[in-house]
Amino acid sequence: MSCTRVDMFGLAPGRGSALDVLVPDGARPWDAAAVSAHVNDTDADETALVVSCTERTFATRVFHPGGETPFGTHSMAGVAACLVAGGRLAPGSGQVAQTTPHGLQRIWTDGHRVRVPFHGPAVHHGVEIDPGLLSPYAGEAIGAGVGRRFTLVRVEEDPLDLPAPDPASMRKTGLTDLTLFRWDPGRRHMTARVFAPGFGFPEDAGCLPAASALGVAALGLDPASHGVPVTVAQVTARGTESAFTCTGSIADGTADLEVTGRVWVPGHLPDRDVRPDTPRSSEHGTPSPRSTSREWSVVHRSE
Repeated sequence: MSCTRVDMFGLAPGRGSALDVLVPDGARPWDAAAVSAHVNDTDADETALVVSCTERTFATRVFHPGGETPFGTHSMAGVAACLVAGGRLAPGSGQVAQTTPHGLQRIWTDGHRVRVPFHGPAVHHGVEIDPGLLSPYAGEAIGAGVGRRFTLVRVEEDPLDLPAPDPASMRKTGLTDLTLFRWDPGRRHMTARVFAPGFGFPEDAGCLPAASALGVAALGLDPASHGVPVTVAQVTARGTESAFTCTGSIADGTADLEVTGRVWVPGHLPDRDVRPDTPRSSEHGTPSPRSTSREWSVVHRSE
């Protein structure tokens, strides 16, 4: 089984959301014990196991430290880019697609860039959340998204200067996610921190569906943004920064958006179980950001 560490959406390798893509040897079934061991050992944000792959479609099972998750859109861009770059999915002018229980999720990628369409009911309205969660922030909560709601709070400060919401309070009140964002209308630019403990991400380094929700929020804040690119920088206290561009419109209650970004895919090591070495420290003695160019420990499976 091969493993490729890809970086989804980072401004540079190691600056985005780290995803391990596991691809079983075509001649053998995947090894559940090896997958479980890898998930428990890796420092990636998620691990995606490719369970099927044809010329234009693929299917995955997705894991994070809390267990398996049914939400595959978060990792879809990284898996698709990795499979195209590795020659397992056919590149071309058309889209490839992820097979899910709800149908096909389509994506265009050349193995480096990704373009993901979001089409569905536009969600954009005020929401009420626990006042204790909202009290550190001056803004009001809104729900925004394409087909589903993300909870967003507009702030005037740099989101990195604000405290993170309490995950225990979020769990107690049933709030799966909370995003702090600052909107710069002159630049049509969002800076955001995404907290999604309900989906297994205490602080998310790069979330494709959240970027689409921020794109909807921008359209609600500035109707002149319809059809005009809006940039989204998703940052974390860990020093990561993911970059997205959202372009689209809302008409008759329906959102049509395209979210674009970059996926960094290094070479992969076939026919081995792999796990990353402990991250090296920087010259100043603090941990360096996770990098797709890191060294790997290669563990040969005993037959």
